[in-house]
Amino acid sequence: MVWMIEDDTVFRDTFASVFELSPDVSCTGLFGSCEDAFAYINSADYVADTTLAPDVVLLDINLPGKSGLEGLETLKDLLPQSRIVMLTIRDEAETIFEAFRKGASGYLPKNAPVDEILDAVNEAYRGGTLMPAPVARKVLATLQSGPTKDYDLSDREVDVLREMTNGKSQQAIADALFVSRHTVNTHIQHIYEKLHVHSGIEAVAKALRERLV
Repeated sequence: MVWMIEDDTVFRDTFASVFELSPDVSCTGLFGSCEDAFAYINSADYVADTTLAPDVVLLDINLPGKSGLEGLETLKDLLPQSRIVMLTIRDEAETIFEAFRKGASGYLPKNAPVDEILDAVNEAYRGGTLMPAPVARKVLATLQSGPTKDYDLSDREVDVLREMTNGKSQQAIADALFVSRHTVNTHIQHIYEKLHVHSGIEAVAKALRERLV
């Protein structure tokens, strides 16, 4: 299930229609502001049925009232199991880094093709990394380089991590390395353990900051 928090009604309604036609994505919540989403989460209907919680939230940054960045942490508290993907026209390095620091699971430009956004929603649902290469480079520019540490990554794990920093989905990594998606997922779990991180975003950020790839 997907929610979208977006004040542009044309953009919002367009994607709601796209989601309706997708066999894999069900859009169950459309909100024009963070405050509207908060109000629904605190409503009697939602409280009585927590299965209404979304798997993925597409969150605009430029919103009336609380901005997406201002509302992100509250949403993470209210929807701890949901993955939040920033969908915006802003691509400043500071904004991107701040979104990841506050717990965003991904960052996509609004002008991304429809199929790319649908793929991103599915990838977020599966716990994949949502950091396109241009975004990764912007984040890298905000990070201070540190000494490279030995995390005992295998050659194949380094290969997978390198593909993750290029913004590839798990399936795309599997195709590039000629292995199964299950194998890629296993490598990613080992990468998380060795790097002491809990998400693809954290793994990519650490790999870039410490020059592991």
